Amino acid sequence: MTVGSDTGRLFTLALSILRDEGEAQDAVQETLVRAWRSWDSLSRTDHVSRWLTRVCVNYCISRRRYLRSRGWPLLQMSELAGSPGDPSSSAQIVDMDRAYRRLSLKQRAAIALTYGYGYTDDESAALMGCRPGTVRTHVARGLATLRKELGDA
Repeated sequence: MTVGSDTGRLFTLALSILRDEGEAQDAVQETLVRAWRSWDSLSRTDHVSRWLTRVCVNYCISRRRYLRSRGWPLLQMSELAGSPGDPSSSAQIVDMDRAYRRLSLKQRAAIALTYGYGYTDDESAALMGCRPGTVRTHVARGLATLRKELGDA
């Protein structure tokens, strides 16, 4: 396992939490800098990928809170889509983005780790620094919010 093989996965995870491409790139860079600084102790563990994911999730949550507190305008997924295409597809992206913005940062992280990356509740809890029951609660509440916002409830 090399650190370089995780960068795409870390970027996708960071983008799902931060919702801004530039901020997600910065989050991956910061994660890798922290890995480089801690490489001596990190290289002795078998869980480099999990450690990187945890650092990235924690950094993204902290960064998003910081940006929100400063009133920083963050891009939405509809703006990231960029290219004009099928109007129904664009409408779905906008609807999903609107619903996704209603989730808390922890709900976004829990859903991304559980559904996006297939981590178990225990693994997601370890990556988020909480208990498995808390992850299940974040996922359940997040999915309920998405269903309500998208009219599927």
